[in-house]
Amino acid sequence: MLPHTLWSFLFLSVFSSFVSAQGPVQTLFPASIPLAVKHPYMSVWYASSNTSLPLSNSWPVFWGQASIIGWAGKIRVDGTTYKWLGNDPNGGAPANVTNVQFTPTKTIFVMQAGPMNLTVTFLTPIEPDDWVKQSIPFSYISVEAQSLDGNSHAVQLYSDISAEWLSGNRSSPVQWSNNNTGNTLFHEIELQQPQQDVEINHQAQDGKAYYAMPVKTGVSWQIDTDQNTRSTFVSNGNLHNTASTAFAPISPVFTVFAIAIDLGTITLTSDPVTWSVGYVRDPVISYTTATGATQQRRPLWATQYSSVADVIDAFTADFPAAHDRAVALDAQILGSASQISSEYADLVALATRQAVSALDFTVGADSKGNVDPGDVKLFMKNIGTDQRVSPVEHIFAAFPTYLYLNASWGGVLLEPLLELQDSQVGQQFAAQDLGDSYPVASGARGAAAQGIEQSGNMLITLLAQARLSGNGTLLIQHYNTTKRWADYLNNNALTPNGQRNADGETSANMTNLAIKGIIGVKAMAEIARVVGEEVDAAQYDGQAAALLGEWQSLATGTSSHLLGRYGDQGTWSLMYNMFADKMLGLNFIPQTVISEQTQFYSSLLTTASQLGLPIDSDSGQTSNAAWLLFTSAFVSDSTVRDNLIKGVHNHANFNQSSGVFPEIYNDATGAGLNGFAGPALGALFSHLALTVPNTTISTATSTTGTGDGNGNGGDHKGGSSNGGAIAGGVIGGLAIVGIAIGIFFLIRRRRRNQGFDEREKIEIVEQAPHVPTLAPYSYYEHPAPGSPRAGAGYVPVSPHSETTAGFAGLGSGGDGQHGAGHHLSEGNLAYATDSFESMQPSAVHASKAREAAQTRVHAYAPSIATSSAVGSALGSQTGSASSRDPLSPGSGSATGSGSVATSLSPTDVLGLRAEVENLRRVMQEIRAERFEPPPEYVEE
Repeated sequence: MLPHTLWSFLFLSVFSSFVSAQGPVQTLFPASIPLAVKHPYMSVWYASSNTSLPLSNSWPVFWGQASIIGWAGKIRVDGTTYKWLGNDPNGGAPANVTNVQFTPTKTIFVMQAGPMNLTVTFLTPIEPDDWVKQSIPFSYISVEAQSLDGNSHAVQLYSDISAEWLSGNRSSPVQWSNNNTGNTLFHEIELQQPQQDVEINHQAQDGKAYYAMPVKTGVSWQIDTDQNTRSTFVSNGNLHNTASTAFAPISPVFTVFAIAIDLGTITLTSDPVTWSVGYVRDPVISYTTATGATQQRRPLWATQYSSVADVIDAFTADFPAAHDRAVALDAQILGSASQISSEYADLVALATRQAVSALDFTVGADSKGNVDPGDVKLFMKNIGTDQRVSPVEHIFAAFPTYLYLNASWGGVLLEPLLELQDSQVGQQFAAQDLGDSYPVASGARGAAAQGIEQSGNMLITLLAQARLSGNGTLLIQHYNTTKRWADYLNNNALTPNGQRNADGETSANMTNLAIKGIIGVKAMAEIARVVGEEVDAAQYDGQAAALLGEWQSLATGTSSHLLGRYGDQGTWSLMYNMFADKMLGLNFIPQTVISEQTQFYSSLLTTASQLGLPIDSDSGQTSNAAWLLFTSAFVSDSTVRDNLIKGVHNHANFNQSSGVFPEIYNDATGAGLNGFAGPALGALFSHLALTVPNTTISTATSTTGTGDGNGNGGDHKGGSSNGGAIAGGVIGGLAIVGIAIGIFFLIRRRRRNQGFDEREKIEIVEQAPHVPTLAPYSYYEHPAPGSPRAGAGYVPVSPHSETTAGFAGLGSGGDGQHGAGHHLSEGNLAYATDSFESMQPSAVHASKAREAAQTRVHAYAPSIATSSAVGSALGSQTGSASSRDPLSPGSGSATGSGSVATSLSPTDVLGLRAEVENLRRVMQEIRAERFEPPPEYVEE
């Protein structure tokens, strides 16, 4: 008998090997798991509720769960067949599923089939930086096998798809063919009578399905009925290499399209056995332009490949490299997400393919199908709610995912919405979508009741994509259109009446809706700065600051937290729109407001459902996963952040009801309500989006702009710029500074003659300027020390305690940060203080200025460092309706009156005092900027 210690060693060795084969322990058990989720009409899932059979004994379903998608997989080991995919009653015993893992790009099932261990991987590539690859409508399924007993076994693998991939109408007749390019073997299946731009039960009626494998030794294929084809493999371990010519309806015949491979006698597979599956539509979108012409837009892959066969060859051969890219992307995303929490990483892994698959990358083409590679547009389907085209409120919700993956996606997604509204000069607010029936983009549809919601969404997302991509072309091309929307918001956002928010609520004076509109006005100020319209920038800055102050006064309740509706003390809301301030890096909303709101959410969470907080006090038990994650990204305490995330994680882990990860659910019963498989869950990237640094914005004009430049919409007339103009602006700005200083001293002399001099001196000394008011407003190409945007992937996380049940109150150990979403860190505060100290009236030595220049890296144009501040100095600053917090930096508004009063009130003295400090700041910046290399905003 072996000694006890040796038995123990052997047991631990075997156990360790077994655990290693199984992979990480599954930590999330959702009701549906993605399999092949690539685009709006290729969305295949495994329904994995608590009553579901394992994948090895279940048919996959389309995202709506009502339609089975025929997809089968088998392994034959030493003559015995086991199923690893599908519920074929005659296909052998189901393999035993021992583990399931999913990443942003992959779902991995570990199974035991007799003496073999199987790893079945469903890989849907996400290619952020290769848009052609991203547009390829294919996915991989691969199988690896390893002997569990150490012996060699005769192994054959098999998989097929049915024509159920083609249509939601199962009586539709289909036709097919088998093809061999020399590199790839593939089946092609299509409807005999396709219907363009029509869908039935969420499935399109105008596409073709493909199933492919590289040509290699041991590969065989067959097209026949499901019973004939599968029984052939069970009996022989291979297929007949024949195709039935009896074209038939999808059902009840159930023709299948199979590919098998004989691996011989092995102990393990040397490489994964891989099939490629695809659903191809061409054209992809019917798009009505601003001129009324209808484009049949093709898939973007058509710019590189002349046929689907070429696409299949390239995609199939690319599997090893695609797998490596997917592994790297998964590691990047999950590495950053794990710094927030493991539960947050789970959510991101589950939601990524869902958010990306709502998109179609398209290219323009002429009547003969010849593509224009310069005409790229991206469209979104409103999956899970209705089938609207590019719904703006869900673009806003999903935007963090696109910003994180590639912010330029945001530009081509917004461009069609902008183009179609340039000419709508009579409509002051932004449209809600591009049509009500995907894939027909019939035109921009606007509803006055959604004016604040959608105008705010457009301005926020437009600025966000420019700041993170560095491309300001859309800002110039559509400047006058965005001005129209900003003016509408300035006039309507503060007191929303007759308005509907993204949640369908229509109450008057909704606090959360109002702040979205106000942030939209502030975003317009930044857009104006990028474009070089300094007068507009100062105007919108002043308007936004005034609106914010009034909003604080109206929205703050007697308990210091924000009300759901002005004046109604019993109301509250998830103030998810405040996340836009963080996403844009504005720091516009005072930190005290965020802190008070965080404290309030902490108190709500102590008695909240395990599935999270509802949307607001009026929504009953209705929760929204997107808005909970937005809220978690702006709160100032890590414990509150984690508990908001935990509620969404608990619901994602609630598999007692069916449905693909819904946006909206009942937080009491767990039942999904709306937004199944929808793009809005791109909001789960809210924390990750905050780790992406801002980029210097180039405002190069485009020759493809469609605007008319008439001041009502379209191209911004000042978009063309050059270095001479910039230099002239700087020189002019310096001259204005000198004139302003002279005017100030003339005023001061006159006031001294009138006996006000002593009072003025006292007020200037006693009322020292507040730090945030005087800190220079800047965008950071490289963030200040301590900033959470110090680099992509940098996510500061405070120590926090995990809770397994219930929600803790606001932890005393919280450090006031919340990972990537926190911008007012101690480092930032110290930086602001340092900047303020360097602006004091005392002399600054050259070495000090050089040190300041090395510390502070600006990313705005020279004209912004001069003209904007000067404009503010010459104008009057609009005070806030609330003295609770100072106005944000750069919030002055130029009056442009040009008149100077001969006698000034104490209020005027305060205004003069602020303007003196502004002038000092300008001069200090000019002194420091002599040591800084230009340029910042780049105009070409």
